[in-house]
Amino acid sequence: MKKISFWSLCMLSALVCCMFAACSDFKPTEMPEALSLPKVSNLKAEVSGFNVELSWTLPNSTELTGVRILPNGKTVGAIDLQGPATSFTVEGQPLGEEFFYTVKAVYNNGISEGESVAAILQKVELANVSNLKSTVNGRTVTLTWNLPSAQDITGIRVVRNGDEDAATVIEGAVTSCVLKAQPMEQELTYTVKVVYNKYYAAEGMSTSLTVPYIAPKMGFLMTAASIAELPDDDERAAATWFTAQENAELIQPSQIADLDIDLYPVMWIMIDRVDLPLGWQNLPSEISNEQTIAALRNYSANGGSLYLSNMATQLAVPLGFVPDNMAPTVYGNGQGGSGDDVWVLNAYLGWDFRNGSDQGFYDRTAHAIYKGLTFEDPNNYGYNNLPLIGPGQREDHNCLWDCNIYGRGSYPDVIKNFEVTTNSMVLATWGHVRDHCVAAIVDFYANPNHGRCVANGLAAYEWNQNSGTNPYQHNIEQLTTNILDYLK
Repeated sequence: MKKISFWSLCMLSALVCCMFAACSDFKPTEMPEALSLPKVSNLKAEVSGFNVELSWTLPNSTELTGVRILPNGKTVGAIDLQGPATSFTVEGQPLGEEFFYTVKAVYNNGISEGESVAAILQKVELANVSNLKSTVNGRTVTLTWNLPSAQDITGIRVVRNGDEDAATVIEGAVTSCVLKAQPMEQELTYTVKVVYNKYYAAEGMSTSLTVPYIAPKMGFLMTAASIAELPDDDERAAATWFTAQENAELIQPSQIADLDIDLYPVMWIMIDRVDLPLGWQNLPSEISNEQTIAALRNYSANGGSLYLSNMATQLAVPLGFVPDNMAPTVYGNGQGGSGDDVWVLNAYLGWDFRNGSDQGFYDRTAHAIYKGLTFEDPNNYGYNNLPLIGPGQREDHNCLWDCNIYGRGSYPDVIKNFEVTTNSMVLATWGHVRDHCVAAIVDFYANPNHGRCVANGLAAYEWNQNSGTNPYQHNIEQLTTNILDYLK
């Protein structure tokens, strides 16, 4: 019997099927349906614990090449099984909701009509943890609990202040969790939820506490001995501004391993250079060498937060925020040119889908990184944007993600698929983009392997405009302040 994660197969199927064009939405390739082709028969759906076991009988044909399963009859997220498969295990179907599955036989010359069957997983009360306790040491919170005597426990979710999207997910039947660099001087509520069969979380048990204030410092990772020795005007401008901020320090790579996370909760890594080749291995050797990468991994794993800007967004790969096959691919490193428009960011993802669509519309303007910033429409796009650099000479140094490459899997659109795959929230795209194609600023949530990270790969985020004063320099600086404060 095939036992494969339903959601993983949905994603894999979409990736295999998709065709791409810049800034276009993924649509799966459809095979022609032939009414005369023999169908499957004897289709059954049996509930087994948290799983649904599908089985069927195949028609007798030498032309049969596989089977296609449509969850709830939807083509998006179709599951394609190769060869003479006669069963499939569905994992992750929502509790208490009736789903139906349509199974079609796939042939060399087309696909048959389908047979359908319904299944429902009864909603049950899932056992919670007990004896939840918390301790605070500096900015480190340690939670301990007792597990229920229940079957199928596969992990724990720790939710802070109700933010399910940013939950810390721990695999296995663990009974404790250490959370470093926690927010200070505010009431924090931690809810610990038992996860069953990978997909189902109990209601959870909660505890509240307050972390006392410790003056946090910010670090700017250097690739030279001094600001004057940095090779690019944008890096020098950013570092100079940074040193004028309160509790800001320039950090050499050799210092990373000795940083106290409670005192240095956030570090900014900024690389922006003409002619620098694509690929994180081509970043300055001071930060791309094995020793520095290992130190940054350890800093992040211990709860340190990272701000990766410009070409440094590529460090999301070796530091484990994205898989190796999801490195930024939209990249520029030239001298740039002159233009009359304003370069802006768009925090309304999927603007064209806001009035009803099978794809999502995501308004990120309320996120903390936009606090105190004024959105406007200098280019007459028809919606407000955040201006970052005005007319004149600009370096077109994007280093960001084309989400179309990864398809939309079983999710409404490529942005949601990217977010679920990378445990993140996309906060901005290019100013002119009205769909979901580009992830330009990404908020990567913490997990047991790394801390938080904000990655900003916008070319419009240029610290020194070569043709004169940038009228929107305040937005560059305030956006940076907000990101660093958010990550502390």
